Amino acid sequence: MRIKPTCAAILIGAAFIGGCRNLRYENTAAYLDADFQPSTLSPLHIYTRNMYFVPARDILLLDPVRRAVFGSPAWNADGHEVPDGSFYTNRLPEELTPERVARGPCTEPPPEPPFTVIKKKSVGATAGFIGRDARGREYLFKPDDRCYPELGSGANVIASRIYWALGYHVPAEYVVTVSGTGDPAFEGRRASASAMIEGGKGHIAFDALRYRRELRGLGLAAAWVNDTDRNDHNTLVVFEHGHARVYLVDFNSALGSWQGRPKESWRGWQPAGDVPALIGKVMTLGLWVREPDPRQPVISPAVGRFEGSHFKPAFWTPQWPNNAYAHMTSADRRWIASKIALLERPHLEAIVAEARYSDPADAQYIVDTLMQRREKILRFAAR
Repeated sequence: MRIKPTCAAILIGAAFIGGCRNLRYENTAAYLDADFQPSTLSPLHIYTRNMYFVPARDILLLDPVRRAVFGSPAWNADGHEVPDGSFYTNRLPEELTPERVARGPCTEPPPEPPFTVIKKKSVGATAGFIGRDARGREYLFKPDDRCYPELGSGANVIASRIYWALGYHVPAEYVVTVSGTGDPAFEGRRASASAMIEGGKGHIAFDALRYRRELRGLGLAAAWVNDTDRNDHNTLVVFEHGHARVYLVDFNSALGSWQGRPKESWRGWQPAGDVPALIGKVMTLGLWVREPDPRQPVISPAVGRFEGSHFKPAFWTPQWPNNAYAHMTSADRRWIASKIALLERPHLEAIVAEARYSDPADAQYIVDTLMQRREKILRFAAR
């Protein structure tokens, strides 16, 4: 039996992507149970799949045409709202005070030195270690870059608390000064300390969950905080009481930070390895670029590159293509915008204060920029 080239491409793509999944179950169940299989693909596999194979599959299956003609409503939305579940928790009105959102998921006292190094971090672009504090609690410590001593830790704390306030599951994040390790590579440095989440089984595949409103809307939330690395590999699936609970993890590529150093100006405007953008830049000898300000300055060592004047929610792009974000509809945008609208300047001031910036001007700049981006998102969602 001969297989036509188009059919072969679909079959190869489906095999690479991971085969057939129970889309109806994974995109409608509030709480996913033990039948849900987390992904364990490597970052390289995820990048290749999302950058090339997923778009090719959708084109072959005429998915963009179908969405343009028939629309693509979320499968799990109960009217406007999303029920509590594995991915999302609706915050009660009394929770959304400036004081409460400033604490976010942090329900215990902050890490207490001295800290003991259990294991040095061996994966990822940011150096760090898994350590234990004086109370016996374990955290993932990520010291700030020595040239940018508040950038990564500030982004971690601020973005995680904003996501928590919007309803997403995140680990407790703190700003600490490393003490007691005896390791000169870490000792005395400012760092973020992320409470360890036990029992991680892998991450989610956003593509397989592209009909969930809370994951579509996450794209606009990520655009707000410029969290360009909010993709498959920065999620963690654990099972609690027989149900899956999905956490967003690793936030030091939010705001003006990229893995603890200032973001390049193109991030947020095009994916990494974008071939058309590369060709356009080469053909014009670097004169044509996607970003509106290729010479965007570093605001300060603590802020990095983060601005609101050129921000366009409709054009914001993550580091890697994310098919859940691509499926976002106007209804999904209105839903997440209604959550963003609840966080006003006093909330953001309280959250940013938790980053403990040494220069008040840096904290003020980040609040002002978040407010500027917030207003643009609310106008965009209201169209």
